[in-house]
Amino acid sequence: MNIREKVKELLKYCADYQGHTNMMDERRKNYDFNVELPEEKGISAHLNELQFILLTGEAGDGKTHLIHALKEKLTKNGFKLCEDFSAESEDDKKQIVQKVEEIVSGKTEDCIIVAANVGIFTKTVLMYEPTLIEELNKENPKIKIINFEKRNIAGDKKVFYQIVQEFLKYDGGNCLEEQCIHREHCIYKKNLDMLLSNQGVESVRVLCDVICLIGEHVTFRDLLSLLSYMVTFGETCEQRVVKSDVENCSYENIFDKMQLNKLFATIGRMDPAFKNTAMNEREYSTIEQCRRAKRQRFFVQEHEKYPLLAIDYLPQFRNVIHLFQKEPFLDVGMVQDGELYLVKRGLGRIIRRGQSDLSIKVADTPTMLGNDIQTEFELGDIDIVWHRYGLDFNHLEENTRKAEEENTRKAEEENRFCMSYIYQGEEDQVEAITMVIDYRLFRYLMMAEEYYYLSHNSKSIEEYTINTFFRKIIKKKAGAYEKMIVRFTDQKQRDVCDFSLKMQKKSILESDKRIIKIRREG
Repeated sequence: MNIREKVKELLKYCADYQGHTNMMDERRKNYDFNVELPEEKGISAHLNELQFILLTGEAGDGKTHLIHALKEKLTKNGFKLCEDFSAESEDDKKQIVQKVEEIVSGKTEDCIIVAANVGIFTKTVLMYEPTLIEELNKENPKIKIINFEKRNIAGDKKVFYQIVQEFLKYDGGNCLEEQCIHREHCIYKKNLDMLLSNQGVESVRVLCDVICLIGEHVTFRDLLSLLSYMVTFGETCEQRVVKSDVENCSYENIFDKMQLNKLFATIGRMDPAFKNTAMNEREYSTIEQCRRAKRQRFFVQEHEKYPLLAIDYLPQFRNVIHLFQKEPFLDVGMVQDGELYLVKRGLGRIIRRGQSDLSIKVADTPTMLGNDIQTEFELGDIDIVWHRYGLDFNHLEENTRKAEEENTRKAEEENRFCMSYIYQGEEDQVEAITMVIDYRLFRYLMMAEEYYYLSHNSKSIEEYTINTFFRKIIKKKAGAYEKMIVRFTDQKQRDVCDFSLKMQKKSILESDKRIIKIRREG
C-alpha cells in the first residue's frame, strides 16, 4: 500500500473526533488487519473443553473483533455466537442466562460465547439467575471470562509492537503524486516512519501505559484512532497542500490536541513541555521552539521515556517496580531509605493522625456507635513485607527461578506492587493479607509524606483501602494491637473524656495473668 492510500485508510479511523462519529465501527470493518492477541490465544488453547465464554468491557475494547477472529474455530466447535448482548431482546437475554446456568450446572453440552458491555450481563444475571454470579466466580474449566476493562493494552510489549507496526505498515516509498509541493518533505511520511520505528512504537506504548497507571482505560479502538490521528491529524492531502505550516501536523504536536476528546485531554496533561528537565532552554529563541524540542526528545530518546512526562512521582514509582523485578520481597522494618521508605513514612503520617509517636493507629468504629464515638487501635509488631504483585509465598524459590528463566513479567506485575501481612495458615501454608499498591495509591502516600495533601478523614483513607488492610490484620492476629483508644467527638457537652484500654502482664512471677489498664487520653 502506497502512502497516499495509507492516509485515506487512516482517515477513516479519526474523522472529526465528534463522539467517535465516522470512526472505526467494528461490525463494518474489513478484518484484513489482524494480530493474534493473548486473549485469542488463551481461548484457542482451551476451546475443546470450554462451553461458556464471556467477553466484557467498554465499546471499542475488541470484543467483536475477537469473535470475528475466532469465528471459524468457534463455529466448528459448536458455539452459538452472541456478538452484542445489549442488542438482544429481554426474552433472549433471559434465555441466554438460563442457558449459561444449565452449562454451569452440567445439564447441557451446548456452547455459547457472549460479548457484553460492562455491567449489562451481570445486571441480567442478578435479575433472572442471581445464584449464578457465585458459580461464575469459581474455578471451572468449562468457563472463561475475559474482562477487557482490566486489560492494559500496553502491558505486553511484543503484542503492542505487532499491533502498531501491522496497522501502520505501508510500502515505505515516497508519494506517487509528483505535483504535490510537499512530496519531498511529506509530513505524513515523516509521521509514519517515526511511529513505525522502535522508538516511535515505544513512545506510544509508554503513553498508553501511563494512561492505565493513572486509572484510565485505553481501548483497542482508542489505540487505532490515536495512531491514525498522529499520522494524519485528521486532514486529507488536499487540505494539507494549502497549509503554510505543515510542521504543526508533526507527530509531537499530539500533546496540543486536548480539546478533541478525553483520551487526548489525558495525553495533553502529560505534555513533556511542562516538565522541568536538564535541557538548556536558552538555546531556543522562542518558547514554542523549546516546547517542541522537549516533545521531540520524548519520542527520539531511546531509554527512560517515563521521566520525561509531566506526571508527578512517576519516575519514583517506576524505580519501585524495577526493584521488585530484581528482589521478590523486602521486610518493611528493614527499609530505611529510597522510595519505599518515603512510602512507609507517608503511610505512617496518614494513620497516625499527625502524632509524632511511631505507633500505627487504625480507625475501626462500629457503625452502630454512630459519629459520636470513634475507636482506634495501636498495632504492635506485625510481620509486614513489601513484595512484587502475584508472589506465591509458598513457592518462592520456584517462582523466582521461573521468572529469571523466562525473563518475563505478567502485564499486571509491571504497574503495581504489594504490602502484605504474612502469617501461618492451616496445614503449614503461608497465608497473606494484602494491600495492592498501584500508581494512584503510591502517589497518595508520597503526597502525604511531603505534606502536599494529608487528610485524616476516614472516607478519604478508606478510598484506598488502607484502614481495611489493617482491620483485617486485627481480626486475624490475636494480640495484634497493644492499645485501644476510645474518643468522643463532643466531650464537653457529654461530660466525658477520651480513654484507652491496654492489656498488660500482672507481674513477672505471674506471667500467665493479665490486667486491663485504663488511662485518660488527651
